[in-house]
Amino acid sequence: MTDLRLKEIPDIAKTQTALDYHNIEIDLDGKENKESLVDLTEYGIACSSIYKRPVAPYYRSFSLALDTVFVRETVACKLIQINKLLTNYKVELLALDGFRPIALQSELWNHFIEKGRETIPNASEDQLVKFAGQFCSDPRGFKEDDFRTWPVHNTGGAIDVTLRSLTDRHPLFMGSIFDDADSISFTRFFENMELASQSALEARRNRRLLYHAMAMEGFSNYPLEWWHFDFGTQMWVMNGGHNMPALYGRVKNL
Repeated sequence: MTDLRLKEIPDIAKTQTALDYHNIEIDLDGKENKESLVDLTEYGIACSSIYKRPVAPYYRSFSLALDTVFVRETVACKLIQINKLLTNYKVELLALDGFRPIALQSELWNHFIEKGRETIPNASEDQLVKFAGQFCSDPRGFKEDDFRTWPVHNTGGAIDVTLRSLTDRHPLFMGSIFDDADSISFTRFFENMELASQSALEARRNRRLLYHAMAMEGFSNYPLEWWHFDFGTQMWVMNGGHNMPALYGRVKNL
């Protein structure tokens, strides 16, 4: 079997952002959309609810963050299969976030708007939205009955995930912190540069492993965030090149 850490992450000619998927249709009457949310810990997947912990770049916990990570049942089953593959590399998945309430999404959106103000001097409103939309779905126009306003993390089909060692349970080095609003978070960042350091090589190997392991179970990656993967969402259709409606709409009740 080919070592996934040696396979380049493929380039995408046109990278779309979290502002671009909203008009993709969703099969709201499909059987997949009737799936329940499940607690990943009950499926044997390691979880560390990232917004519950005062870690970088926020250095505070979010009161509306969930205690663990919830996703759709099919997503959970796929993660189990990915962990079976990853045992060959002596690592496993560590889920950081899945289903996300709209109120929490709004808090995160505001964070990235403020980050845009710090990054772009005298930024216009359009510039701020474009900046924030690289790293967060815009929840401001959310309507319960309009699929064009639903953030993907509200569907249960989006998951933020990293890798950790099976030996010491420490997360692997991925080259950037989670939710770093910078180009170093782009999945192919270390594919696009001459690597002179061992740390950069290690980050590239680990990102490759995560990317290809998830792709083998049908997940698509959001190219601006090495940690964000989708199955069945509008973003899954957009980034995976699927010629079909999305499978998952918003989750009405946890």
